[in-house]
Amino acid sequence: MIKKILLNFILIFFLSLVIILIVLSTIGIETKKFNKLISSKINQTNKIQLELNTINFKLDPKKLSLFLETQNPKLNYKDIKIPVKNVKVYIDFLSLLLTDPKIEKTTLSFEEIDIVQLNKLSVLIKPSNLKSLINNKIKKGKLISEIEIFLNNSGMLENFIAKGTIKNMDASLIDGINLKNTNLDFFTDKNDTLIKNIFGYINNIKISDGDIKLNLDNGIKLNSNFNSKIDLNEDSLIDYLKILKKFGFAENVIGFKANLNNTLYLNFDQTFKVTDYNYSISGNVEKGEFELLKPFKNHFISEKINKIYFSNLELKTIFLPKKINSYVVGKYSFNNLDYFKINFENEIFKDILNLKIDFDFNNQFKIDFINYEKS
Repeated sequence: MIKKILLNFILIFFLSLVIILIVLSTIGIETKKFNKLISSKINQTNKIQLELNTINFKLDPKKLSLFLETQNPKLNYKDIKIPVKNVKVYIDFLSLLLTDPKIEKTTLSFEEIDIVQLNKLSVLIKPSNLKSLINNKIKKGKLISEIEIFLNNSGMLENFIAKGTIKNMDASLIDGINLKNTNLDFFTDKNDTLIKNIFGYINNIKISDGDIKLNLDNGIKLNSNFNSKIDLNEDSLIDYLKILKKFGFAENVIGFKANLNNTLYLNFDQTFKVTDYNYSISGNVEKGEFELLKPFKNHFISEKINKIYFSNLELKTIFLPKKINSYVVGKYSFNNLDYFKINFENEIFKDILNLKIDFDFNNQFKIDFINYEKS
């Protein structure tokens, strides 16, 4: 009899424990006991006002920790309303037995913010160059984000982690080059900013599998890797004239279709002027068409060459401020009908061109000083 009572007691105890855990993990236990505690702790920070609704005492099953949660609180900073959807406050519950409970971590989940709201909230952002970037460069987009704030034993900020997603972003870059319909995920803390899963368009160039690492100390240092799918013609190339002119290609390129891997380093000063860069491209050029500024003809080649066509090129090119290096293997043509092998390396340093080229040639060719002529 006693054994049966004991078994029933154990069964009821574990069943009650399971029910409590389920309740804590889902709806939680409603309480207003901690409203004043949390509000007073948060409001200790200068110019922050927090008003809480009903708080639920809950369990985080993934972290096996207890926390306090409230929905749609009223949060203002410098009289600017912050659109917070959810607040979770993780408290050292042993400290509740003392007179000064300690908040270990606070998690704020924000409502979806459009670019108009983001411009208003940019007054909260430091450094100033990032604030200017948001106000002047980003034209459109929606932001979904979450911030985790970690406090030390003295209740001061120790670290933070911000993460989230940006959708349908349009932004102005440099020289008429713009981001369009861009989606990405981001992660940032006190030391680094990492942007990943970038998909979108730079003008009409499709970008995929992109990532960016940012350092915002003394200007902006940007490192990026991404894939690009390019299909350009004479009309769409107008958007890139300023960039192409810097490398002497503005009037040459007629068409270009390629799948490329890109690695980019940019260094901006405080005014967002590019002070240094390194851009490398590798991949396959399905086709390219270039028109020479002047028809090519000399003592060796009697026929005029007006255009050069390329097909199935494997290339690697590195652009530096004063130098361009290229390594190319593929096929070329002067009439877009007959294609021949080509393999070349070239280096452009300021106004000096060093070129090493190995290619098959089907047209007439002669070299007088060795008495050689090919029909």
